[in-house]
Amino acid sequence: MKKIALLLLLVSSIVFSQDELKQVKPETAVHLREIPRHNLALAFGVAQPFGDYSDVARSGLNVGLDYTYYTNKYLGLSAGLKHQYNEFGYLDTDTNPQNIISSNNYTTTSITIGPTFSYTKNRFQLDVMFKGGMAFYNNPENAVINNELQDAPSRVLYQSDDANSKSASAFIEGGLRFNYYFRRSVQLFFSPQLNTTLGKPYGYNFLDESSTSFSPEEVRTINASNFTLNFGIKIALTPEYTSGEDRYDGDE
Repeated sequence: MKKIALLLLLVSSIVFSQDELKQVKPETAVHLREIPRHNLALAFGVAQPFGDYSDVARSGLNVGLDYTYYTNKYLGLSAGLKHQYNEFGYLDTDTNPQNIISSNNYTTTSITIGPTFSYTKNRFQLDVMFKGGMAFYNNPENAVINNELQDAPSRVLYQSDDANSKSASAFIEGGLRFNYYFRRSVQLFFSPQLNTTLGKPYGYNFLDESSTSFSPEEVRTINASNFTLNFGIKIALTPEYTSGEDRYDGDE
């Protein structure tokens, strides 16, 4: 009888210890195989214009805030708010330093929403993002006047055109985000992205030195397009993972 009791005690202790291991191991390893359900990311970096926009704009800065809700460890829905600016820079100023140049910066504030696809390997996570929405921007009054042509009718080589400019348009952006889990609830990342307005909301008049007056054919409209390289931090807002388990904040 004593042997049976000892055997039952031994079996129960083994089962109990296994239950303890089942409770501890998933908690300590869940951040290596799952991702937090609610995430908030703050990014800051450089914006470099490309395409026709690079004719009249130079590099600037951007800052962005993104919230992502993950339905599972591979798919999330993101909403973003971004503000970026580019310095005004006419394409001819580098070769004609005698030009008088205004210095009003372009600024863009965008609100976007779209899917995020993620792949997680241990502490590393890759996000592929695509979002669309609306952008709101200023229409700065800029002009370039050539000092050597002060008395000529064609002395203005560049001038912004309010009549062909808009204050808002559709906006799309997409890119990658490379994340590293610095802690279970905190990721550090860098993120290259492309973004552009749609519908060519910026209008301007362009002249070369042989022109004598503006004409409708010389009105150009362009999109504000940027390549951005950002660095930032992503924080889990709650301890819940997409698997339904909660984060264990013991020893990292």
